[in-house]
Amino acid sequence: MSGTRSAEGTATDPEEDEGQGQEAAASPGRRLRHALRLSGRWLMANTLLLALLGAYVAMAYGVATLSKWFFAIGIVVSYGVDLALPYVKSNALSLLRKNRFGLTMRFLVRQLLLIGFFGELPLFPRHATAILACGFIYLFVFLVLYGLPLETAKRKHRMIPVTVRTLDLGEAIPPPLPRNLVYRSYVRKILYLDVLISAGATAAIVTDQVAFLYGGIGALVLVSFVAMTVMLPQAARAHRVPEREDSLAAVNRALGYAGPEVVVYFSFASATSDFMYQVNMWLPVLKSTRRSCLVVLRERRSMELLAPTDIPAICVPKADDLGEIELPHARVVLYPGNAGKNVHMLGRAEMKHVFVGHGDSDKLASSNRVSKTYDEIWVAGQAGRERYRRLRGSIPDEAIVEVGLPQLDEVEPAAPQAKEHPAVLYAPTWEGWTREGDYSSVPDLGVRIITELLRLNPEGRIVYRPHPMLGYRSPEAAEEHRKILAILEEDNKRRLAEDPGLVADATVLKEMAALEERMAELQDRSRDSPAYHLTEQERVVRQEFAIFRWYELFPMVNSPRLHFHSTGRLPGLFAVFNAVDGMISDISSVVSDFLASGKPYALSNPRDLSVAELTEQVSVAGAAYLVPVGEELAVGDFLEAVRAAGDDRLAERRRILRTFVLGGPEAQKRFTYAVDDLYERGIRTFPAGEVPVPTVATPFNQEDTEQEDVPPEIQEEIPPDIQEEIESMPTATREGDLGNG
Repeated sequence: MSGTRSAEGTATDPEEDEGQGQEAAASPGRRLRHALRLSGRWLMANTLLLALLGAYVAMAYGVATLSKWFFAIGIVVSYGVDLALPYVKSNALSLLRKNRFGLTMRFLVRQLLLIGFFGELPLFPRHATAILACGFIYLFVFLVLYGLPLETAKRKHRMIPVTVRTLDLGEAIPPPLPRNLVYRSYVRKILYLDVLISAGATAAIVTDQVAFLYGGIGALVLVSFVAMTVMLPQAARAHRVPEREDSLAAVNRALGYAGPEVVVYFSFASATSDFMYQVNMWLPVLKSTRRSCLVVLRERRSMELLAPTDIPAICVPKADDLGEIELPHARVVLYPGNAGKNVHMLGRAEMKHVFVGHGDSDKLASSNRVSKTYDEIWVAGQAGRERYRRLRGSIPDEAIVEVGLPQLDEVEPAAPQAKEHPAVLYAPTWEGWTREGDYSSVPDLGVRIITELLRLNPEGRIVYRPHPMLGYRSPEAAEEHRKILAILEEDNKRRLAEDPGLVADATVLKEMAALEERMAELQDRSRDSPAYHLTEQERVVRQEFAIFRWYELFPMVNSPRLHFHSTGRLPGLFAVFNAVDGMISDISSVVSDFLASGKPYALSNPRDLSVAELTEQVSVAGAAYLVPVGEELAVGDFLEAVRAAGDDRLAERRRILRTFVLGGPEAQKRFTYAVDDLYERGIRTFPAGEVPVPTVATPFNQEDTEQEDVPPEIQEEIPPDIQEEIESMPTATREGDLGNG
């Protein structure tokens, strides 16, 4: 039995969940249409808010005037708007909550208005109003009774110390939480059951027939009984969670059997898909090494976003639990990122700790003093070594090891081919965590670059692939990003109008969409996913087949004239490199990666440094066409170089720089050798199963026990004449010699 389930699943917090979950992954075309509809959604959200407030005013007016139709229309509209708002991606629901008019409050006010209106009508017996109030009270009691076993099960699952993938835990696999149908957003679902009572009461008001009220309450009781019958067995099963000690023991047994020798350790405060690429990019490289590997993550969300792989993975959120994880054979730990929680693994002295990063970049954050904590720092080529020398001896030169970038093996070298209408990639970075780390060209130059490319290369193609985090910190960057999308969409419409033959075959698009949906299912590990019961190996095989088929179809719709935009997984960045003739980017690892293609590239200069300053500070600037240079954007010079098909003035510089930045050929072999060499050194220092033990040290004289410190069998091996000489020496001299030895 394979332990491939995550303890948390993907059920959302059952508090007032009003549809705030992230929008499902979409194809690039859908993202483009989504961006263009933002203004329409804003208008719709505000219209719905006004309708909601108007509905409550209508209900209140109906109570005050005993107007049946005002009240009936108000209650129907209020339910309709409440159902629609979660599907409109806006801050409307957040605004309602902040103003103390959240989901529960809206339901409670509506129920009180209904009770008040019902009680004012003289047509019904007095006890009917009491029955109506009891029906709503019953609903809230049912909500509490339904939620107790679910919340208890969730707390137990949160206490599970380790979640795993591709490890056999035997009988210690935690049971799944109840299925999303009965667990996810259950508060919202149960509150909406009051529609049965409200519908019955409203029908009774309109028709003067109190039987409708009793029918609605009866329906609520029946539905609640069925819901409890379905939920309780699932909740009872979910409560059978192994104890902490049993879980840790099972994980240690599984790790002892798997015997991982190399560990990839990753932690990030904001565990999102935007950052998990830092780990996912290393998975194929690790598969090509000769050592057994293990991925160690610290945030549960990271486990869900880890790409399908048959490399074992564990997630240990708490430092105390991580300290009890036994890795007797592991002697190498690779760190793709610098994070505070790295110290929880760095404390293991029997292991060799290596910072490998997640790309080769000239950003200052890529070479800082924090890296001094690692035994070695692995860089792509000599450029990486030179970056650390700026710290002036803080990082010893012997700690830097050049291993290349094995991921770049799939980048195809440029083939000399002149193109009148070349395809250009614009791949800007994001704005960073701080102003100092902001290298993005989008806020100041993005629209200008796109506009100039369209002017100078009107029939050429633009591929726009920004960093996934673009716009995270800067609203200005997000706004400029939307403008770029709008410009590209408008130009695509023009091209399609001029040449209808550019429209891709509908059947091909349909099959690609189906493949994307299938890949999303394989990535989804929630209990309602069709792929929930697949093993990790089955997920990997099916995912690889779907990706292979997607890339087979991609050339059929990859028109050389239509602009393309993507921040998703497909197509991969290196596949984009192979599909374009040149690139404009910012100071980031993307430029270093693009060097592997040998194609011309332009580097943004948003801080308007002089050419001398930029080339001195940024290694990749030495073979780049700069945009802008002073007041001139200089996109034209770059396009001329692209059209020259490798015969431009910087071609030789790119060839030299490629070796300087990325190192020599056969990066995978060099990386594998570096792993093997470091592992052998680690295992010689600490053989498998051994861990560092404290050294006994004391300043006190222990004359009465000094003879006991030497075992009798060793004393017998000392020749008699040497033994007499030692005994004749002064005590202090003997102790001093022993201490120095």
